[in-house]
Amino acid sequence: MIDGRARGNSSLTVNSLRRIMATYTFLTPTLEQGLIGNHRLFQFFTQRTKGYTVINNAGVYSLTQYPAQDDLETYTAYYMGGCIHKGITDAIKTAMIAASIGITESNFTAE
Repeated sequence: MIDGRARGNSSLTVNSLRRIMATYTFLTPTLEQGLIGNHRLFQFFTQRTKGYTVINNAGVYSLTQYPAQDDLETYTAYYMGGCIHKGITDAIKTAMIAASIGITESNFTAE
């Protein structure tokens, strides 16, 4: 990059390239967990939202609730549950949705 311009094409600046390439904010899938039943003691417990971690292991996407720290180092990429991840490319978004693991368009917001 020379003077904010992409190499080989003086009419494209870095900012214009960013506008061309769509990026997304990704919110991992969640699950509402809580106690089941109508006993009076259950009134003190509320449902809580737990996030799934999305794992990319050599192009195969999967979900887990409790990833092991040692395993995270072996994955191609991972997106921790309950977090908001920015800068997701269109290719990653398409691959996650195509994996049929419960991720839909509603998990993504255009940046």
